[in-house]
Amino acid sequence: MAKGQMYDINGNLITNNDLQNKGAWCEHGVRKEYVFVEKYGHELGLMINPEKETNKYAPDLCQFLSTELSDLKTQNTPFFTARKYGYTPQYTVTFNKNDADRYRSDYPKIDIYFWVDWVAVRYFRKSTDSRYSDTDIRVNPMYGVWKVSFKDLDQIIKKSPLHAYQERIYDNQGNAKESYLINLKDSRIKHVL
Repeated sequence: MAKGQMYDINGNLITNNDLQNKGAWCEHGVRKEYVFVEKYGHELGLMINPEKETNKYAPDLCQFLSTELSDLKTQNTPFFTARKYGYTPQYTVTFNKNDADRYRSDYPKIDIYFWVDWVAVRYFRKSTDSRYSDTDIRVNPMYGVWKVSFKDLDQIIKKSPLHAYQERIYDNQGNAKESYLINLKDSRIKHVL
């Protein structure tokens, strides 16, 4: 089976290896937290959670004037094959099952922020069988911030498809092996920016 390829808005190839390199993405994620707070912290009343200095697994953010915690989920790649599950790729983000399990037990009152910036806007796979057409899935560039309480998100994921990542079956870098598909158009998820 031919492997699919992803492209950015300028037609540049984005590799799957780049997306699966958790070490680079975690480091990238830490930088993203600071960029997010720099850009939107004042407007949203958020700052970096001080506990992050000593615990890299602590929730990313907290409110200025309270102890309420939030976590940031940076999403740069749409779930291009979301239609297999009845979702539209334009508004589908993923939420790791292991995060859901951890929040359920340790942080049931946490808020989740999805910071979306579709870097990849096209997925293409050449068919290896002449009976089938090529796969060419495109989304529009999209940028924004959505917020949902974990309480509401936990209700959403009860009815959400759970996707197992085939390319992560033998992963030993700590990548999540399963993620829920989340529709940002769900009325419980608020588009805040």
